Amino acid sequence: CISTFKGDQKMDPEAVLECLKSHHLFAKAKICIAKSLPELQSPAGTANVWAVMAAIVLFSGGVDDIQKLIACLRRTTSTFSLLVVTELLYHMATLLHAMRETGIHISNRIHYNIFYSLYLLENSNHCTAMINAEIKYPGIKLTHEQQRILNHEIVPGQVMKIMAFAGTGKTLTLIKYSEKWSRLKFLYVAFNKSIVQQAKQVFPTNVTCKTFHGLAYEGVGKDYRKNGNLHNGKVTSYAVSFVLQNCPGQSRFIRAKTVVKTLEAFVASADESISVEHTPIWCRNTKGEQVLVAAEEKRIIVEEAQRIWDTMKTLNRSKQAPYKITHDGYLKLWQLKKPSLSKYDAVFVDEAQDCTRGFEQTDSENLVLCYGPVGLRERSEP
Repeated sequence: CISTFKGDQKMDPEAVLECLKSHHLFAKAKICIAKSLPELQSPAGTANVWAVMAAIVLFSGGVDDIQKLIACLRRTTSTFSLLVVTELLYHMATLLHAMRETGIHISNRIHYNIFYSLYLLENSNHCTAMINAEIKYPGIKLTHEQQRILNHEIVPGQVMKIMAFAGTGKTLTLIKYSEKWSRLKFLYVAFNKSIVQQAKQVFPTNVTCKTFHGLAYEGVGKDYRKNGNLHNGKVTSYAVSFVLQNCPGQSRFIRAKTVVKTLEAFVASADESISVEHTPIWCRNTKGEQVLVAAEEKRIIVEEAQRIWDTMKTLNRSKQAPYKITHDGYLKLWQLKKPSLSKYDAVFVDEAQDCTRGFEQTDSENLVLCYGPVGLRERSEP
């Protein structure tokens, strides 16, 4: 099925195969095709390039193997475009998913490897580098979907959503949009600091580029750093176990784990106070068994988490790590203040699927949300 994939007509199969030879699974894939699928070989004995790539993916032992495949295909001599690479992998991921849906037993591992590799690709600098190259050529032809976005004038109170896969030009669309509507002031925000640094190089001057944490740091976080009460890492269960009060029930370390999870759930929410809704449903006891968290235990967890959070919020300097505000902590405080972004005509939110619900608290006239594959967000500090 993948062997019939229609790629870029400019693609040179021999050049691509030459690039693939550096992949450690190339020889295995070629032998497999020669023995099991000889009809996919040319009369000269050359293997079908699409079949070779599919075999490499199927033989992959992890995400690293697929990332190496992407690296081979991204070489300048491979004649492959980024869009063709992502389309091929999405085709394979879709096919594997369809096979499982129709009762064909195949490991979820392969689908995960492909999808996570695509997520890493979208969050790397490859896409931005491609955009940099495209901007140098003003004659680039936008798709009709991109043209529709560019022709749409945002009105107050409107939310516009852009949903697309990796390498399809979401960021390029935002750049072109801000160029067309140059009389407007835009704010571009993302979680990944490196993406924001790249964005500063490609967006026009009417766009301000910042990370979410960067915005929160200017509004709240800098005061905690000034007072020496900023935690540069994450609050650990080990550290929390030393500040918990002696209460009946779970051991201090087990309870510390649930308290940390509760705090994490709270800061990612839009809620103003910690409640039972933020506590985990399950936990592991001292025997390693997964058990339900009892109602009384949840009450204690909420009290402990709230006490730690209340202490975190104060600007008083603390020597104990759990009482120092984290980067996510001051981001939460900033969001709870419902900060105004009204000085911008619209806010571009890149990788909007990674946003916490707390971002809804910000006061902005218009939002332009860009969605890609759902995955773990890469956090950044200011």
